[in-house]
Amino acid sequence: MLPVLGVLRAVRAVLLALTLLHAGLLFVVGRGSLPGLLVMAAVWWGLGRLLQLAPDPRARARGGSTAAAKARTEQALQERLHQVAQTRNPGKKKQP
Repeated sequence: MLPVLGVLRAVRAVLLALTLLHAGLLFVVGRGSLPGLLVMAAVWWGLGRLLQLAPDPRARARGGSTAAAKARTEQALQERLHQVAQTRNPGKKKQP
């Protein structure tokens, strides 16, 4: 899966350059089409979203997935909040 992600990153970089070139030609020279520019931008965004959602092979090499790391972080935060809540001094309460 790693070589495919590398190719997608390269394709996305080339597509960005072509999109910027197309935008420059469209808005400066007046040659090109707005729908074509929008399609190129949508494909560029879609590839970025695909790369963002793809599993990170480096996380697997580090010994865990991103979901497991997120769960550990949330658990540590919950423990810290629990400690803070226990040590908090509520102060005097009003007597009726």
